[in-house]
Amino acid sequence: MASYLNRPYLFTGLHILSWLLLGFIMLFYIPITWNVVLPGVFWLWQMIILFLLIIIFYSNAKIIVPRTIFKDNTSPFLIWVFIIAFVMQLIAYFYTSQTDLHTKVSLVLGFKKYRNPYFDNYVLMLTLLVLGISTSWAMLQYWQKAAQHKQKLEQDKTVAELAMLKAQINPHFFFNSLNSIYSLTYTNIEDSRNALHTLSRMMRYLLYSTEETTTLIKEAEFMRDFIALMKLRANKKLTITTDIPEKIHDYPIVPMLLLPLVENAFKHGIHATDKSEIHIKLRQDGSSLEFEVENTYFEKTSATDEGGIGLTNTKRRLHLIYPNKHSLKAGIADNGMYNVKLQINLE
Repeated sequence: MASYLNRPYLFTGLHILSWLLLGFIMLFYIPITWNVVLPGVFWLWQMIILFLLIIIFYSNAKIIVPRTIFKDNTSPFLIWVFIIAFVMQLIAYFYTSQTDLHTKVSLVLGFKKYRNPYFDNYVLMLTLLVLGISTSWAMLQYWQKAAQHKQKLEQDKTVAELAMLKAQINPHFFFNSLNSIYSLTYTNIEDSRNALHTLSRMMRYLLYSTEETTTLIKEAEFMRDFIALMKLRANKKLTITTDIPEKIHDYPIVPMLLLPLVENAFKHGIHATDKSEIHIKLRQDGSSLEFEVENTYFEKTSATDEGGIGLTNTKRRLHLIYPNKHSLKAGIADNGMYNVKLQINLE
C-alpha cells in the first residue's frame, strides 16, 4: 500500500529532477566548459527559455495531444507545432535584437558575430526536443491507462464469469445431488449422512471461500467432494479413477480454475448406454502444477471438440491471471480419449 501512495511523489520528483537537470545544462554548460564569465542577459534569456519550455511541455501533453493525436486528428497538432516553433523564434528575435545577446556572447567566447539574427537554431532544437518528449510521454501515459482499463474490464469479466460458474453449479448440481442423497437414505443411512456432510462443505466453500483467491489444498478438497458426489449419480457403465495426492504443498490459486475441466469431463464424457471412462490426475513439483483430465470421446457431443464453455472461460482466466506461466492443451489423444492437460506455475 505504501508503495502506491508514494508513486505520485516519485512521479513529481522525477519531473522536478529532469527540469533541474535541463536547467543546469542550459545555464552552466557554457560557463563551466569554456571557463568564461557571461553577461547577465545570457542568464535571463536561458531562464526565460526554460520557463517557456516548461509551459510548452505540459500544455502539449495535457491539452494539445489529448485533443488531437488521441482523436486521430494530426493536422491541428502539426499546425500547433509550427505555431509554437514560429512564436519561439519570434520571441528569440525580439530578445536578442533588444539586448544584442549574440554579439555579447560571441565577444566573450571569441567567436564571430552570430550569422543569422532572424533564426535561432538553438531555440528551435530545444523546442522540437521538448515537443517530441512531451508527445511521447503523453502517448505512453495514454497507452498505459488504456491497458490498465482493459485489464480492469477483463478482471471484472472474470469475476462475473466466476459468479456465473458458481450459479451454474449451484442449482443443477446440488438439486441432483440432493436427489441422489435422498435415494441413498433408503439403502444406506451412513453413506447418505456422509454425502450430505460433503454437500454442505461444498456449499460453504462456494459461498465463503471463492471471492478472489483460495488455496490449492482447498481447491483439491472441493474437487474430491465434487467427484464423490458425481459418483453417486453415475451409472454402472461409468468408470472413474482419480489420482489426487493427499499431501499437497499449498499455494494461492484463483478459485474454480480446475473444476471446469472436471465438470466438462462429466458433462461430455458420459453416455447413457455405452461404457464411459473418466480419469483425473494431479501432480505437483514445488510451485509447478500439472492437472490432467481424460474422458471417453463421443463424436455426437459436438461441444467436446471445442472443450465446452468451461474450457473457454478457463483459457481466458489463465491468459489474464497467469500470463506466460501456464500451458493448456486439449484434444483427442492417441488412445481415442479426449484429453485436457494443464501445466501452471503458481508462484
